[in-house]
Amino acid sequence: MFPSKMRVLAEVAIFSAIALVFDKFPLFTMPQGGSVSLVMLPILFLSLRHGWSIGILTGGIVGTVQLFYGGYFLNVFQVFLDYALSYAGIGLAGFLAPFLTKQKELKQATLVISLASLLGGSIRLLATFLSGIIFYADYAPAGTPVWLYSFTYNISYILPSTIIACALLILLYKARPSFYRM
Repeated sequence: MFPSKMRVLAEVAIFSAIALVFDKFPLFTMPQGGSVSLVMLPILFLSLRHGWSIGILTGGIVGTVQLFYGGYFLNVFQVFLDYALSYAGIGLAGFLAPFLTKQKELKQATLVISLASLLGGSIRLLATFLSGIIFYADYAPAGTPVWLYSFTYNISYILPSTIIACALLILLYKARPSFYRM
């Protein structure tokens, strides 16, 4: 049985709001923006529950609302990379959702959840990495290549956020695998 469109839209709204609340309580904040938080968790969860299109929608909503609540606007391209692509890209983890529903054992499900989290985190990293190179090169210390500075800066908060979200998604799957099915 497929869930109704209204139910899915309600989940998108609720989980987008949860992601935004999680973002307001970071575990660690970086000096020029970015933080270790649980913002990726609801986006990844809905991506694994409903697929990539719902994941992209949820991430797009989160990124757009973040822009209006304390986001930094330099120009349209920076906003696209730092907010739209960065958060909507997390939803691409949903490409692995069909593989998760086929899993019967925790070991295989853990692998799928880990790969999906890595995919979503990698797309987010790619977007912020490019933004760092293009728009924030002035922050790189003298003598440090801009690409290296952007990569190390952005991975320092995206990797821990991805690992934490992945671990929590695995724990949730272990406790309630039915949550990942529609």
